[in-house]
Amino acid sequence: MLFHSLEFVLLFLPLCVLGFQGFGRLGPGPARLFLLAASLVFYGVWDWRYLALLGTSLAVNHGLGQALQRTRSRGLLTLGILANLGSIAYFKYADFFLDTVNQLGGSFELLHIVLPLGISFFTFQQISYLVETWRGEVACRDFTEYALFITFFPQLIAGPIVRFGEIVPQLREDRFGQASSPLLAAGAFMFVIGLSKKVLLADPLAALASPAFAVVDAGLLLDPVEAWVGLLAYAFQIYFDFSGYSDMAIGLGLMFGVDIPANFDAPYTSTSIVEFWRRWHITLSSFLRDYLYLPLGGNRLGRVRRYANLSIVMLLGGLWHGASWNFVIWGGLHGLYLMVNHAWRHVGGRREPSTLGTLGWGGLTFLSVCVAWVFFRAETLGGALRMLQSLAGTGGPPDAVVLVLSLMTAAPALVLAGAITWRAPTSIELLRRFREAPDGAPPDLWRPVAMGVLLATSLFLVFAGAHSEFIYFQF
Repeated sequence: MLFHSLEFVLLFLPLCVLGFQGFGRLGPGPARLFLLAASLVFYGVWDWRYLALLGTSLAVNHGLGQALQRTRSRGLLTLGILANLGSIAYFKYADFFLDTVNQLGGSFELLHIVLPLGISFFTFQQISYLVETWRGEVACRDFTEYALFITFFPQLIAGPIVRFGEIVPQLREDRFGQASSPLLAAGAFMFVIGLSKKVLLADPLAALASPAFAVVDAGLLLDPVEAWVGLLAYAFQIYFDFSGYSDMAIGLGLMFGVDIPANFDAPYTSTSIVEFWRRWHITLSSFLRDYLYLPLGGNRLGRVRRYANLSIVMLLGGLWHGASWNFVIWGGLHGLYLMVNHAWRHVGGRREPSTLGTLGWGGLTFLSVCVAWVFFRAETLGGALRMLQSLAGTGGPPDAVVLVLSLMTAAPALVLAGAITWRAPTSIELLRRFREAPDGAPPDLWRPVAMGVLLATSLFLVFAGAHSEFIYFQF
């Protein structure tokens, strides 16, 4: 069940809000139980058979957490981490490994395993819980509380990757489950913004990006105009798609009295790759930093070791996104970018750039990110290489008709996407303004009208079939 599906918006969500408020009158415990049951239904609608996998994972990790609270055994922690990584390795990478071996001369039959939804996200959350429990930073004896922390449906399928200390204290509050009109209003506001990003921006941009990448994956070259239109469209598509999902998750969390951390902070406005990774997929970046980069030594063991650690982290971060060498190359490119960025800072210092310099570094950063997106989006390595060739102009000069059509159709969409990306306030800024409005202030009539128009338009397009799955839904 997708957040932007009619059955979710018009049936599941209203029933959940009403049920949560009804059970909330009985106390926080019944409210948590109801929300856990609703989250399991949400997951089970996709394929009820995988509820057994999810339930087993919850039981095993909660049991390990109980044992770690008693013993603080490093060996038990290692066993728990390996068990979680083994699960994700089997479901996500077994066929990738066998296919790679076959390309090197093997003859193994692929397993054709169906990837369970959200396994990359809820596995990382459970690893972080085990580590934090072993450190003595968190403790949880209530299985319902733990299960809700992992399965809370707004962030179950595609994140953000939340941590125990960010969510569970909110679930334990005495007022949890009690109706709050301001939170409901703020949540609905954020949900509509995310829905609009997905349906009104990301999906139309996909109509420009997908045909271009389909051509190069089919073995053909594009002219440079077609290639750049396709690439820029995808760069904006993935941003609006994933940030839209994260906005919807934040909005849904607020409807149930839970503050979910932000995952994006205007990443395309970054003036360096280091800054980009502080703003893009923030919860994944912080997870990789805290549970991989720092344990490897971080930047404490000299520059060479630091660069090696960055490479390892980004290669594994790329592989986390999917079982494909293209994702590995994407991660490797970002690792290389980070090494160059840190080396430049070491040589040139951290001087504050001029306005012109800021524009230049910002443009270079965005261009570098877009080049890496080629490998993230292309279905094949050959397709990615042909897209790079096309961007460089080896596909021949643009056809005059194609050029005119691109200017008439693609240019307005790209200009609008760029204007929103670089000039409009972020959704988090808008939410802060919404929540900080003083009590008793005259209502802004434009806001409910605008939200109503955006919601109605988005739902109409969904009803008409003009929508697609979220990009990160597959991870």
